[in-house]
Amino acid sequence: MNKLLLPLFLLSFCLPSLAFNKDFTVISDKIPYEFIVMFNSMKDQTKNINDQIKLVGFAEDLNRNLGFLEKEHIFFLMKSEVSKSVLEYRFEKTREFGITNHLILKLENKLNASERYLTDFSKWIWRAIVAELKYRQKMGLISDGPFNPELFRDDKKIQAVRFKKYLHYLMPWIDQMDNLDHQGFNLLAQKVSWEILRKLNDRSLLFKNMSYAQADVQTILFNIPTKLQNLTPDKVKELQFLENSKTLKEESQESKTEAKEKMDQLSPDDLSPLSDEISKKIQNQEP
Repeated sequence: MNKLLLPLFLLSFCLPSLAFNKDFTVISDKIPYEFIVMFNSMKDQTKNINDQIKLVGFAEDLNRNLGFLEKEHIFFLMKSEVSKSVLEYRFEKTREFGITNHLILKLENKLNASERYLTDFSKWIWRAIVAELKYRQKMGLISDGPFNPELFRDDKKIQAVRFKKYLHYLMPWIDQMDNLDHQGFNLLAQKVSWEILRKLNDRSLLFKNMSYAQADVQTILFNIPTKLQNLTPDKVKELQFLENSKTLKEESQESKTEAKEKMDQLSPDDLSPLSDEISKKIQNQEP
């Protein structure tokens, strides 16, 4: 083998399959934070070549199908789809838990012990669920004893009954947070991310076909480097030989540090309520 090619050949086995570098990014300032951390986490986790191609394909589709909307519509569509899809994700089995102060503390302690191993999107989901519980804790609905709507009266009972319905969406995630290790939770968050992208792409096609609110200027949501456009498996393999001198580990660490700084600036109140659409659905179910 040519001596000049040998180092590159060995490098291709040492590095993960390429190749989402720093230039494949969300670039619009109207993209919600939760979608950004979801997308960046997917880039870090997606190593399979076919999945890499699929991720680029979703980005290309969303550029075409959402870019014609007004920026505020893009923002709220993405924000609602992330939170709604998280809450409505279907699990096969779910254990029931007593919703108490102790449970909140237990979930917070487990997050503190494992957050350095979690992806940014996993941490966002975890913190959002805890924030939902603490939001009701501040309202006086959660205490040391098991949550029971029948213990409340008047307006607080209305809120308690509404929270009980909301627990239908929260309890499956509480079960996963309690049961899974960090690797399992990261895999779950990745599965949810693919579901979010699929649903968002479906909705974007619907909006494109039916919407009348079109922007004057096309919005580019993702910067997709030329070398990542129209990918094929062979092309992805070739790109492994074009990595720059900065290692993927260094790039990943920089991204994680930046995301952590942004996340630490958020308070629990910024994450709650998790989904206005779910809240509206619950209210519509009330007699």
